[in-house]
Amino acid sequence: MRRSPDRQIQEAVTALRSGQRDRARGLLEGVVRAHPDSERAWYWLAQAVETVEERRFCLYQTLSLNRRNALARRALEALGQGPSRSPLERATSLGKEQGKTFWLPALGYLVLLTVAEILTALVEPRLGLLLHSLLLTGALIYGARCSDQPAYRFWMGVSLAPLIRLISLSLPLQSVPLVYWYLIISVPLYVATFIVRRWILQIPWDQVGLHGRGLTLQVLMLFLGLPLGMLEYQILRPVPLISGWNPGEFLMAALILLISTGLVEELIFRGVMQQVAMEMMGKQGVVYVSAIFAVLHIGHRSLTDVFFVFGVALLFSWFVQRTRSIVGVSLTHGLINIWIFLIAPFWGT
Repeated sequence: MRRSPDRQIQEAVTALRSGQRDRARGLLEGVVRAHPDSERAWYWLAQAVETVEERRFCLYQTLSLNRRNALARRALEALGQGPSRSPLERATSLGKEQGKTFWLPALGYLVLLTVAEILTALVEPRLGLLLHSLLLTGALIYGARCSDQPAYRFWMGVSLAPLIRLISLSLPLQSVPLVYWYLIISVPLYVATFIVRRWILQIPWDQVGLHGRGLTLQVLMLFLGLPLGMLEYQILRPVPLISGWNPGEFLMAALILLISTGLVEELIFRGVMQQVAMEMMGKQGVVYVSAIFAVLHIGHRSLTDVFFVFGVALLFSWFVQRTRSIVGVSLTHGLINIWIFLIAPFWGT
């Protein structure tokens, strides 16, 4: 289990006092990314950074959290007025500075994930599951090797991608109706996401986006559910998940699709994975996570649908960035699936 923020800060202070400035900075950057409201972490990061501009930024952050912090105020007065720059910009541009140590593994991970999905859907499912298992293990091990660096959060977050496929295809659900299959596999996915979010990445619920801010945009997002669902149904033409227009069966299936596809997938991709990817990649993290989301739809065996889903993922990401909430996209995601699997197959019949 990952160390607590207080322990990381204490380790950083010890490292700083023993002259290990780079180690201290790495630890403190990890803390302020996960806990941007940590006054103590920002104050000590000001002691670990290299430039006056970065130190001034950290002290500004400290005082924005506690204007009564006399130590930070005196240190800022000693620096005088001038420009400030976030020390986290260095980590955000890590891909350019350390291409081989981050971008190559990250892109390789995406390529191998694509290969695993192709094997699973088109060649031999057991080979695909084996590669997914190796990707999950590799992401966890690779992330553990850089536990004091920002890349740790990235690898822990993207490890959820192969886990989705492993859980969805490994459980013995052959005799279970398909609609309940979604419900059953969502339970371990919710548990895994909660563990990653709470104890590994330490992302507060508010930062995940489970709130009602940006209500107007979120309501507008709901109106996109129907046209997007109609478009994807024309691409896939899937078999319905219910036997007919039975109100009780329809309502139960609709609720399952909302909770077990819309909410859980948006929680994983836009709530957790997108956040840690953007920490490392900036805006390119949105494209990266959207590509992972699209790749995991290869099982529908439609290249057109993969590109369609990629575009929808980018749209969802834009809404989440504007509203800081996943509620609207979760409901829209669920509505798309309700139209595709429950309504459209019977439309006009």
